Amino acid sequence: MAKSEKEKGVKARFEANNSSQIDEKAFPVVRSSSQGASQPLPLLAFPFKKPTAVVRARFVMESLFCRLHENWSADCEKQNARFLWVTLGLASGAAAYYSLPDEPNFWLLLLLCVAIGGWIFRRARAGQAVFALMLLGAGLLGLTAASFHGTFQASPILKRSFSSDITGQLERIEYRGSAAKPEERWTVRVERISRLSSDTMPRKLLLLRKSVDGAFHVGERLKMHAFLTELQEPVYPGGFDYGRYLWARSIGGQGYLARGIERLPTSSNAPFSRAVHWWGDRVEQARGDIAHYIRNRIDGEAGGLAVALAVGKRDFLSRDVQDDLRRSGLAHILAISGLHMALVAMSVFWLTRKAFGFIPGLVLHYPTKQWAALLSLVFATGYLVLSGSSVATVRAFVMTAIFLVSILVGRPAFTMHNLALALVFLVLIQPYGVVEAGMQMSFAATAALIACYDRIRIRSQMGVPLLDRADRSLFGVIAKGMYSIGGGLLGIGLTSVIASLAVLPFSVAHFQQMAPLGLIANLVAMPVLSLVVMPVGLVSLILSIFGLQSVPLLIVQTGLETIIETARLVSDASNPAYLVVKAGGPFLPFSILALGVFTIHRRYLAKAAIIPLGLAFIIWWSGPQADLWISQKGTMVAYRDQEGTWQSLGSRHMTLEFQSLIRSEGDMRVLGGKSLANKVKDDRSAVPIETVCDGEACYASGLLQAGGEQTTLSLAIVRKASAFAEECQRRAILVSKLPIPKSCEAPLLTIGKDELKQRGALFVKFKRDNQKGVGLRPDADRRGEFALVAGPTLEEGLEGRKRPEVVRQSGWRLETKTALPVGQRPWMRSDRLD
Repeated sequence: MAKSEKEKGVKARFEANNSSQIDEKAFPVVRSSSQGASQPLPLLAFPFKKPTAVVRARFVMESLFCRLHENWSADCEKQNARFLWVTLGLASGAAAYYSLPDEPNFWLLLLLCVAIGGWIFRRARAGQAVFALMLLGAGLLGLTAASFHGTFQASPILKRSFSSDITGQLERIEYRGSAAKPEERWTVRVERISRLSSDTMPRKLLLLRKSVDGAFHVGERLKMHAFLTELQEPVYPGGFDYGRYLWARSIGGQGYLARGIERLPTSSNAPFSRAVHWWGDRVEQARGDIAHYIRNRIDGEAGGLAVALAVGKRDFLSRDVQDDLRRSGLAHILAISGLHMALVAMSVFWLTRKAFGFIPGLVLHYPTKQWAALLSLVFATGYLVLSGSSVATVRAFVMTAIFLVSILVGRPAFTMHNLALALVFLVLIQPYGVVEAGMQMSFAATAALIACYDRIRIRSQMGVPLLDRADRSLFGVIAKGMYSIGGGLLGIGLTSVIASLAVLPFSVAHFQQMAPLGLIANLVAMPVLSLVVMPVGLVSLILSIFGLQSVPLLIVQTGLETIIETARLVSDASNPAYLVVKAGGPFLPFSILALGVFTIHRRYLAKAAIIPLGLAFIIWWSGPQADLWISQKGTMVAYRDQEGTWQSLGSRHMTLEFQSLIRSEGDMRVLGGKSLANKVKDDRSAVPIETVCDGEACYASGLLQAGGEQTTLSLAIVRKASAFAEECQRRAILVSKLPIPKSCEAPLLTIGKDELKQRGALFVKFKRDNQKGVGLRPDADRRGEFALVAGPTLEEGLEGRKRPEVVRQSGWRLETKTALPVGQRPWMRSDRLD
C-alpha cells in the first residue's frame, strides 16, 4: 500500500468518527432533490471540530508505524532481515557467556534451548509470529555453544606457580625480543608434568626460552625443566584478559624454560591422535620453511613483511615497523583476512579463466568458469592451512568458499546472507572469537562494505556513458586509462573510509588507538599491495618450480619497501594526540547494535542506527573514571596527580601493566620512540607529591585528584611485614602482597594477599557522602597524612572484622571495582574463592 493511500485511510476514519459532531445550525445543509442527500454549504470554516494535539499525535504515530512496518516487510523480503537479526542474536549470546559473573549450568541451558525450539515449532505450525522467540532462542543457543566449549573442550589450568620437569611435543616456535636479546616462545603439547596428575594437567603450555639458536624444531618430543606460572589476569577492571585468550586455545599455563633440554624418541600414541598431530606438525614445519625461504631471498624489513603476508608469521618484523603500520592505519595488512584470501582466490580465478580463454573449444563446450572456481577453492584452502588458520583467516576462507561455491551452483555470491552463514559457522566452532578484536573487526568491516556498496549499486542510475568504449584513438585510449585509474583510486579510498569507520569503535575499545592519516596511507599502499605485491608474489610461487623466481621476488621486495616507507612517513606526520584515545565506558554493545541496524536495513529503519550510535558516544565520553589503581600483585599503585594524569608508585620503570593502564586513558606516554620524543610530554617532574620508596615500603603524600576534585591523601605499599606497625597508623590506604594483620584497622582501605587473590586488580573511586564527622581527618603534624576520628563502625570487611566507616570528615567514601568476577570461571584458578 502506498504512503498516500495510508494517509487517506487514516483521514477517512477520522472524518467518519467526527461526522456525528457537525452542528447543522452552525453549518446549514441543502437537500438535493435528485439524490436526497444532505450536502454542507461551502463555507470557509472546517465542517467539524479541529483535531486536538492527541489526535494529531495519533496520526503521526500511526503513519510512522505504517512506514516502519512497510520497511521491515521489505527488508525481510529482500535482505532476509529476520535471519540476519537472529544470527546477530546468536553471536550476542555467545559473547554474553564470557561476561557472566559465574559459570552457568550447561545441561540446564541445553534443556531451555530444546524447550524454546519446541515452542517455536508449535507456534510456527499454527501460523503465529515467532520472530521474538527465535531471537531469544538464538541468544540462548549461542550461550549454550560457548558453555559447551568452556565445560567440555577447555583445558585445565595451573592453580599456582612451581618448578617441574615437563615431557611434551614442540608444537609451535615464535620469535620475540630484539636483536640484542632474542627470545623464542614455544607452544608445547604436554604429555607429562611431574608434579601434577593427569586430570589437572594443562593440554598445552606457553614457554619462553631466552635464546634463539635453531637447535630445536617443530614436532620434536622433548624433556625439559621449567618454572611454571598460572595464567595472567586482567591488568585493570575491564581490560584485556590474556589468560582467557590463552585458555580458549587450550593453553593452561605459562613459564620460563631452563637449560638442559633433552630430546626423546617419538611417542606411540593412538593412531588417529598421532596422525592429527603429525599433520599439524608438518604444516607448522612447512610454514617455518617457507618463512626462512623468503627471508633468505628478500632482505631487510621487506622480508619480514613478506613472511607476515605469506604465512602469517610476524616473528621477523621489527617492533618499529609494526608500530608504524599501526599508526598509519595499515596494520590490517598483517592479519591474513578477507583482503589476502580474496587476492589469492581471485588471482587464481582470473588467471585460470584467461588461460582457458585461449582454447575456444574448451570454453564453448565445458563449464570453465566452474572449473576456475573449483581451482580457486583449492588454492584458498592451501592458503588457509599455511597461514596458520587464525580466526580472521577462517572467516575469510568461509566467506571465500561460500562465494566460490555460489559460482559453482550458479547463485549470487556477495550478499549479507553469506556473511551471516560464516558467522553462524564460527560461533558454533569457535565461540570465544566473538569477544576478540580480530573477529569483531573482520565482520564489521565486511558487513559495512557489503551494505554500502549494495546501496551504491541500488541507487546508481543507468545513463549516457562518460566515455565512448568503442573509441580506439590515442586520445580515447588515454582517457579510458585515466578514467580507470581514477575509478580504481576512488574505489580504494571509499573502501578505506568505509572499513575505517566500521572498525573505529572496535579499535578504540580494544587498542585505544586511531589512524588520523589512514586514508592517505591506504591510497598509496593498497594499490601497490593489490596490483603488484600479491599478484607478482603468486607468479613467483609458480615460477619457483622452474627456478625463475628471482626477478618477481625483486619486484615484490620493491613494493614492500614502498609500503614500509609510506607507513613510516605517515606515522611521523601523524599528530600524537590522535594516535591514542581513551577506552571510555562499555560502549561497544551499542556500537555493534548501530552497525547491525545500518547494515541489515536499507530504508527508513536504517536511520534508527543514530540512536544506539549516540548512546555509544555518550557512554564512551562520560565513562567512569577511577581515582586509584592497584595492581593484581599488590606491588604497584597508580594515583592521579593534580592534572588528572596517572602516576605510578612502587616501580621506577614503565612496566607493561602501567603501560596498559595509561593507554586506556589515552595517555601519549605509551607511544615512546625517538620520533615522538619531542611531541610527548612527561608530567612527572611537575607533580608536587612526595613519594618515597625503601626496602620496607613505598608511600605517596600530597594533593591528589580524587572524585574530580583535589584532596589530600596518603597511601602506602608495604613490602615487608615489619613496616605494618608504622604504616597502619599513618596511611589512609594500605596495599601489600602480604596478608594484612587483623590489628591494622585504622586505614580507610586495606588490600592484602587475600583480597588480591579473590578480586585481582582493582579500581578505587572517591565519591562524596553526606555524612559528616566520621572517618579520617588530616593530621596537623604530618602533611598529607591522616589521623583516625572516633566514630561508629559499620559493615564488616573482607576478612570478617569490623572496620571504621569509609567516610572522611570532608565527606568522601570509597568504591572499588574488581577485575575478577565474584564467581568462578574455567579460565581462573578454582582455589581463588577458597
